[in-house]
Amino acid sequence: MKLLRFIDRTLTFIVSSLLVLSLVTMLAMAALQVILRLFFHSGILWGDIAARYLVMWVGFMGAYLATREDRHLRIDVLTRFLQPNIRLWFNAFTDLFAAVICFFLIKAGWIFVTLGMDANSILFLSISQKTAAMIVPAGFALMMIQFLIRMIESINKALHKSEAEVAAL
Repeated sequence: MKLLRFIDRTLTFIVSSLLVLSLVTMLAMAALQVILRLFFHSGILWGDIAARYLVMWVGFMGAYLATREDRHLRIDVLTRFLQPNIRLWFNAFTDLFAAVICFFLIKAGWIFVTLGMDANSILFLSISQKTAAMIVPAGFALMMIQFLIRMIESINKALHKSEAEVAAL
């Protein structure tokens, strides 16, 4: 469990740092575009494209953090009526299901990036379109990792709680 927590903290630190950097860059780019257009009647040619891709990056990194904090979209009407130990197993199952869905979205994202985009298309600053769009499969991979970590934690809690109940009998 210590290894899982270390991986979780490390990924969260990296994603949080990239999120702040991306958000600051996106906001600075947008402000610079407004100033250049307003006062100099020009702008950065690739500024709008960069902002669009940065929005995707910020969205996926935010989705990872929301998944980590259990603030993602979840329908939990049934879990409110379950006993705590059963709820842990149910949460483990739903986290596994979400991880499987993320796996298929990773595959779809990878196909989108590798086959659906022009290999020679350069967006800006020598960054290819494929590189900028890699956040799609990478973002779903980060979410899948988070769901798997949460699934393992739920199973671990359920098993330890079961052992304590058995020992109490």
